[in-house]
Amino acid sequence: MKREMYTRMQLCDFLFRLKASSGNYITIYVTPLSFPRLINDSSFNSRDALYGEIISSISIKAVTQEIEKHATGAVVFWQEQGHRHIVVPPFPITVEESITGDVDVSYLYDLVGRGYFIGVVLVTWGSYAIGVFDYDNLVKWKVGTGHIHKKHRKGGSSSKRFARRTEEQKKDFLRRVGNRIDENFSQYRLDYIFFGGNRLILKPLMGDSKHLESERQRIFSRVLDVRKVDRDLLHRSLEKVTESVVFSF
Repeated sequence: MKREMYTRMQLCDFLFRLKASSGNYITIYVTPLSFPRLINDSSFNSRDALYGEIISSISIKAVTQEIEKHATGAVVFWQEQGHRHIVVPPFPITVEESITGDVDVSYLYDLVGRGYFIGVVLVTWGSYAIGVFDYDNLVKWKVGTGHIHKKHRKGGSSSKRFARRTEEQKKDFLRRVGNRIDENFSQYRLDYIFFGGNRLILKPLMGDSKHLESERQRIFSRVLDVRKVDRDLLHRSLEKVTESVVFSF
């Protein structure tokens, strides 16, 4: 098994080459909700040996973990001899289909290729970057910082005062970030929102952002791995947001 990360352009090229290939395929589109049921569906598993191979492959721990992490479903392109791939897309699959014959890449190609309005929120304690992408273009952004004292090493009453002060600084920082999110996101109808940085920040941040709270169903559960926040990272975040994972067997 081989695992690769494909950019949007790389995946479109992969699908174009797959479409040009010959032979019979089993093409399966799996929604996020139908994925757990699929791997436990004994009737699907017992159709024939080829379907059994698909279930065995999609049940491999590394594959299952990736599908669960992204929570976007999966697409299977499978030949008896030849191409065998499982694709975890960047955006949720909303159709559930099993097709035999010519390979069917049309839905996945449209899913990754269409234009989206995507909101990205990158936050670590003391720095943030907020952006709106219209397809590949960063059309709105705000980058800022906030002073938060590091943990006090000494004990006693001074340490407790320092801790209370730090907590107030964190609350003030989150209020500022929440206001910036509302200011920058409110004028757009975002298709999806991605969060990156300290995952423990997201829940309290939602309490300080009316937009995040009202659009919580558009926030992806997958958190982008971010250590240092700046405008350059915000620009590069779109590539991570739109990446697909491709397993080949």
